[in-house]
Amino acid sequence: MITSKENKIDGILNELVKSGSDSKELEKLRSSLLEYTKKDISLGDMIESIGEKLKSDTEEFLYKTNKYGITYVNGISSCIYLPDFDNGDVKFKVMGGYISERNSYHSQRIDENTLFDIASITKLFTLILTFEAENLGLSLDTQISIINPDFNLEDFTLNDLIKMCGEIRTDGRIDDSLNKEEAYKKLKTAYLYSNCREENKYTDIGAMIIGETLVKILNQTRGVNYTLSDWMNLYIFDAIGMDHTTFNPCSLNVTGNGYRGGVHDPKARVMGGITGHAGLFTNSDDLCALAKTIYAVNKHRTSFQCRLDITKSQVKRLGEITFPNSSICHKGNLGIYVKHPMGFAKTYAPSVYSNGSFAHQGWTGSVVTFDPNNLIHQNILVNAIYESDNKDLVKNDKPIGYIGAFDDYLAKFTDDTMKMYIMKQYYDQYIKKDSINRSYTYKIR
Repeated sequence: MITSKENKIDGILNELVKSGSDSKELEKLRSSLLEYTKKDISLGDMIESIGEKLKSDTEEFLYKTNKYGITYVNGISSCIYLPDFDNGDVKFKVMGGYISERNSYHSQRIDENTLFDIASITKLFTLILTFEAENLGLSLDTQISIINPDFNLEDFTLNDLIKMCGEIRTDGRIDDSLNKEEAYKKLKTAYLYSNCREENKYTDIGAMIIGETLVKILNQTRGVNYTLSDWMNLYIFDAIGMDHTTFNPCSLNVTGNGYRGGVHDPKARVMGGITGHAGLFTNSDDLCALAKTIYAVNKHRTSFQCRLDITKSQVKRLGEITFPNSSICHKGNLGIYVKHPMGFAKTYAPSVYSNGSFAHQGWTGSVVTFDPNNLIHQNILVNAIYESDNKDLVKNDKPIGYIGAFDDYLAKFTDDTMKMYIMKQYYDQYIKKDSINRSYTYKIR
């Protein structure tokens, strides 16, 4: 029988190690966890205490500037979500800053309803829709050229595109197109520069082709003329209550896109804003709804109304290591980040999460992470795009130094997440009268 508080905490840490969590990272947290157990306070007060540090860390990141005096982000919405099917959920949100670009006089603040341009995180939803289509009867091992003659990719299949096998190119850059028609014409010139299935190369083109192919197949099957947006609404967003997530939002409360009035990604923009590789706008609460639904599938929680028609084996594919010896071995299916021995130096999937955890990151800077085994979710949505013709100030459309500053914030954010998770486990297991079901929201001024 476990008696001492120290042994109880160690028991929880040992269970995390068994799930694949990095023991060295957990050991760094142990002393502070033991200090928390000495405090005679409720679980709610404990979560708020940890949350105060998260609020402070977020505020520091929001207002931090580089050597040129440029803030790394102009707005942020960060969220820790610990869904629980037995003892009550905990959601901790902190947000602040503005939806506008830095040199604008527009002063609308970030709030719970602000939609962020999540760029390549769109690919995660394209993959989920692909799994939905698979469960409707589409074989992912069917050649693309058979199910969608618009594309001649030799004998490559949907699964090959999902794994990003070989290398795909087009005749001319899609983002140099003058209009939507020219962009689609270039996309249909896609060809295999390399058809080797033993190597892979990150690309947006495969996800774009998958999106076009899903639309063609689903429309033919149902006898309709829906867009990719319509199908995602039907099978994902409407199904699980992601009420705000959308392509081409009508709301003016949007950010993360450089305040250009549409999606930031140039290929998605010229193609009308609706593609398989980029274009979605969402908020922290909608991403939490996705997390809980994925976790319900993984845990077979039939008591939870789950209308997302994917399977546990497909959830496993979300965190699958596809090419362990590749130069981009930290990326899995459709560019999803998976765990790597070098941790945040190579991936956005925390090493302190369980095996099978995954993350996705977009060019605009936002990051989402999922641990479907231990039921932990983080999302960090940012307004980081900084448009300038001075290349000494900007790298990858973001202020010089952004990556280092973000990585530092992500590490602190993950530590706070794990502290919340472990202390919730401690209270749920050993002080059961103190379980909570609560959402905390902090706004930085």
